[in-house]
Amino acid sequence: MATTPLASLRVTPTDTSGEPSDLRGLLVGFLNDPDKRRCLLGALVCVILLGLIFSVNLEHFFHAWSTDENYSHGFLVPLLSLYFANQAARLGPVPIRGGTALGMGLLLLSIVGRLAMVLVPIPFLGDLAFLIGLAGICALIAGTDVLIRYWFSFFFLLFMVPLPIALYTRIASPLQLLASQLSAQFLNLTGVPVLCEGNMMTLPGGIQMFVAEACSGMRQLTGFLALTAAVAYLAARPWWYRLAVVASAIPIALTANVARVILTGYIMYYVDQQYASGTYHTIEGLLMMGFGLSLLRGGCWVLDQILSLTKPIEQVS
Repeated sequence: MATTPLASLRVTPTDTSGEPSDLRGLLVGFLNDPDKRRCLLGALVCVILLGLIFSVNLEHFFHAWSTDENYSHGFLVPLLSLYFANQAARLGPVPIRGGTALGMGLLLLSIVGRLAMVLVPIPFLGDLAFLIGLAGICALIAGTDVLIRYWFSFFFLLFMVPLPIALYTRIASPLQLLASQLSAQFLNLTGVPVLCEGNMMTLPGGIQMFVAEACSGMRQLTGFLALTAAVAYLAARPWWYRLAVVASAIPIALTANVARVILTGYIMYYVDQQYASGTYHTIEGLLMMGFGLSLLRGGCWVLDQILSLTKPIEQVS
């Protein structure tokens, strides 16, 4: 029987040497070896210097994560990246070789990106340059093979980078309008008369409900993109399966957000307006996140059925 990747996320260790096959074991091994200890110290110094060079961007990260609810998940992203790195470490040791040219190239690109912020003060450029610098240090100190093994840990850090305001608005505004239109059509079809004017929805009795930018679905989209990327990486499935899981983040986020607006409309029409704001509205958001997770699990189940049907064909071919 096929099982969804949400229920079977695991990495099977391949290191049978008896040594600890995780990040902690690697760290202990480096500390016990004088040559590797110097290598580890060099990497630490490089990371500290990179942090000093990009201190403005580190402050930007902390400020965005602390003040903008759309990026409050940023505090968790580095921790999850460490988890993915630990999962990759369990696959066994990686030879430390090469990577000098690639590492120097990435570090040069990182410094150029930081200098570009002087002329174009866009924190987003510096944020990306900082992540490129981290990858460059990994390639320079540990080699190309190590960077390839731990690529997803670096890639996943992209989900902690706040988008430029102009780009965020260009994405959020159409989603905001689409959520308003779809919700209004559904409410009208289910017996709740609604007049939709842009993002303002008017219910009988002059009750007005404004679909704010916070309800555009961007928060759900960023969250589900990160979640589906993690599921696709950890699940032992074909490439098309993983691609479909990541792509499902867009319709799932939109559906969950539209469901939240519809639920708010029902509450305002059938119950009371006071239950559609404040703490109650926050609880609705949490319920819709659970609804989105259910949609993701259902989508994975459908993909599993497709996978089980295509397996005999693949075996014959």
